[in-house]
Amino acid sequence: MKQAIIVLLSLFVPTLLRAQAQTVEVYGRRYSVQAKGIENRKEGTPVFILENGLGVGFEHWDTVTEGLSQLSPVLAYDRAGIGESEKVYKKPTVRYVADNLKQILTQLAIAPPYILIGHSMGGVYVRGYAGLYPDDVKGLVFIDPADFTETKKEWNQIFEKLGVPTEKIDQLLFKRLYEKSSVDSVRYGPWSESEYLKELRRTDFAEINALPLPEVPIYFFIGGRFEVPEKYWSDDFDQRQFFSVRTDINIKRWRNFIYSSPKGGSLIYLSNSGHFLHRDDARSFLGNIKILFDDVTGK
Repeated sequence: MKQAIIVLLSLFVPTLLRAQAQTVEVYGRRYSVQAKGIENRKEGTPVFILENGLGVGFEHWDTVTEGLSQLSPVLAYDRAGIGESEKVYKKPTVRYVADNLKQILTQLAIAPPYILIGHSMGGVYVRGYAGLYPDDVKGLVFIDPADFTETKKEWNQIFEKLGVPTEKIDQLLFKRLYEKSSVDSVRYGPWSESEYLKELRRTDFAEINALPLPEVPIYFFIGGRFEVPEKYWSDDFDQRQFFSVRTDINIKRWRNFIYSSPKGGSLIYLSNSGHFLHRDDARSFLGNIKILFDDVTGK
């Protein structure tokens, strides 16, 4: 019975969050947002801004929204073509997404400062917003992000460590970055973001690297659980070993990225959590976010 109740709640809470959503119009397009605690905000208190992963709606934050709101107000929203947000047939560049978010916040009268939290592809957009509006930002949080610090050379080095032949490495890189994909007009939001991510990777994220980094604390959360279903394992290399080597390399780069801010930060590795670690271990996530919040607010 207890297990059944938990299952029902897990189905009910995301639906409840969606029911609590409101619509904001920006540049003639409707965006679905969910705000919590804004009406009780004290002047100057940072607001948590949640940026979703690719193709995922804001309800996936349901495990941490309440906990975050106990620290400070929270705003989650869906980018164009996700959830109830309208499709926009434009390239979802970091500048375009940041400008949309800025206008959403302006429409809702949610002034800076913000603590930006980005999951997966949302990490790319969080980094973009921070570079375009550095004065708005008090803290940066990346949850297993699409790695905007990665280069093509470093990607290839993973396979070199695995002993994959050079010719095969070239084939894998081509498939990842240059293989053409048909336009998906039904799921244009996720499709266009995926194509844009390919474009960024082809240039070693030059568009993002050209942006300044605000001098704020930076937190990286890394999931250490291997969770690729066996049916998706590659025939060209050991999938588990790939995950291990790539994680080690990412950690070194992310550590250096944290050091690039004079405010420092933290790199949190949760060995039993997967890509959605804020769902897998909400308690650890919230505990570390509280440390960040206390740091930026001087508590």
